[in-house]
Amino acid sequence: MLALQLAAQIAGGPDLLEVGELPTGPVIYLPAEDPPTAIHHRLHALGAHLSAEERQAVADGLLIQPLIGSLPNIMAPEWFDGLKRAAEGRRLMVLDTLRRFHIEEENASGPMAQVIGRMEAIAADTGCSIVFLHHASKGAAMMGAGDQQQASRGSSVLVDNIRWQSYLSSMTSAEAEEWGVDDDQRRFFVRFGVSKAN
Repeated sequence: MLALQLAAQIAGGPDLLEVGELPTGPVIYLPAEDPPTAIHHRLHALGAHLSAEERQAVADGLLIQPLIGSLPNIMAPEWFDGLKRAAEGRRLMVLDTLRRFHIEEENASGPMAQVIGRMEAIAADTGCSIVFLHHASKGAAMMGAGDQQQASRGSSVLVDNIRWQSYLSSMTSAEAEEWGVDDDQRRFFVRFGVSKAN
C-alpha cells in the first residue's frame, strides 16, 4: 500500500503520508504479485481519502498494469524492451515485487548485478526512475532487523548496486510499549525509514 500511495502522490495526488513535496509526473505501477482485485481494493481504500479532483488527477497520472501470471523477466529481450517502452515519458516505474521480474538465482551476485544493470539501463535511456519492492530475509524479519540496510533477501548486490533503499519494519514489543499499543494490535503498525540514499 505504501508504494501505491507514493505512486499516487507522484502521479499528482495529495501527500497523504506527509512525506513532503515530491516531483510529479506520469507513473506506471506494475504489480506482478497481487491479483487485480487486491489492487482494486487498495485503490478504493486510497480513493476514500481523496477529493473527486484528486481522484481524477491520480487516474490521469497513474497507470496500473497487473502482471500476475504473465511471468515478466527483465533479462528476456522482449520483456526488457517492453519495460523500457513502458518507462518512456514517465517519472516513475514501480516493479512489485523484484522476485517476480526475473528468474535468476537471487543469492548469486553476478545474475543480480545483471538484473540491477537492466533496470539502470532502462532508467538511463528513458529518464524514468525505477523503484522495485523487495522482501527482507526471514532471518532479519524474525530478529527485528528489517530496518537494517543488509536486511534484504538475496545477494548484497541488491543493496550495494542501488541508489536508494527504504524499509517497512514491523512494530517491536518495545515500540508497542513506548507508543501505548496493545501487543495484540502491534501487527497493524509498521515503521518506515530510509536505509540508503546516494
